[in-house]
Amino acid sequence: MELTQDQIELQDLLRGFFAEHVTSAVVRKRIESPQLEQRELLDLLSQLGLREGFCGPEAPYGAPELGILAAECGAFLMPEPVCERLLCEGVFPRLVGAEEAAAYTASLEGKPTAVAPRECCSLKADAKGKVVSGEIAWCFGGADAELVLAVVSVAGAERVVVFSKSAAGVSEEIASSLDLTVRLRRYTLKKTPVFLLSESASATFLDLVEVMKASEAYGVARRALEVTCEYVKTREQFGVPVGGFQAVQQKLADSYAASESLGALARFAAWAVASSPEQRALTARAAISHATEVASAVCESCIQCLGGIGFTWEHDIHLYLRRAKMLAIAFPNSEARSAELIGRAVTPA
Repeated sequence: MELTQDQIELQDLLRGFFAEHVTSAVVRKRIESPQLEQRELLDLLSQLGLREGFCGPEAPYGAPELGILAAECGAFLMPEPVCERLLCEGVFPRLVGAEEAAAYTASLEGKPTAVAPRECCSLKADAKGKVVSGEIAWCFGGADAELVLAVVSVAGAERVVVFSKSAAGVSEEIASSLDLTVRLRRYTLKKTPVFLLSESASATFLDLVEVMKASEAYGVARRALEVTCEYVKTREQFGVPVGGFQAVQQKLADSYAASESLGALARFAAWAVASSPEQRALTARAAISHATEVASAVCESCIQCLGGIGFTWEHDIHLYLRRAKMLAIAFPNSEARSAELIGRAVTPA
């Protein structure tokens, strides 16, 4: 889908900001630092007015704009969970009923949030869904959040719950991360009190997370290609740029086609979240399923086209591959998920 003029301006604003403030040097400094959160970076980002744009009943930005932000965060390997917080605190409440939105917002108490992918949650609830026990392997933004949104099975249905990291029965540990730019935490819950979302609101939330992460994966693939194309235009072998070799051109052309098809699907899925609810579940699942395959494949092709330097620590391409692989781990393409996607595609809404 084509972006509106306002969306193009937002995209240009974000690209300019990230190009200036989220450089390779900043990302690598984050990798080497034990600091959990870069307050200076978050303060600078707040000056763009994103919270005002996404949060509140009259906020002008919704899921499509969140997709744009997520794509740029992926493209620049944004280390902070900006998208997750704006999703939880701004976009999602406007997609559910007023009464539930008010209760949900009250449960947040204005505290920073983190999101646990459904595949990382092994939680069980009591009969009423008020108390939860189990484990969460890791979540997005857990290191510096106070609240966590996770998935639990209640009466055979997936439900989203909100719990405080300081609540009774919660223990936290450091979790290893393939993506070196983020800080992950593992949680164990023992009869922890939670706020339970309705089944329909939970489905909306999970679809929105998948759309956001599909957009982020697109940004990863797009930027990996940009970096690689810049390199092959100047790197010479046998007196000519390696970008002139047909094998390199073909590999990059295939990667570009795959990346742009993902971008188009992610944009459509983001549009469907609010504008076509009957297509939301199908497009969200299709987008994330395509994204986890495409982003990793594109990054792997880029490493090959970069040649020897692509396999070194000094080049940033491995950081993009790590981000793509982490997304693939969080949203795996299992047979069950593929069957669900096919079922949604052939079953009328």
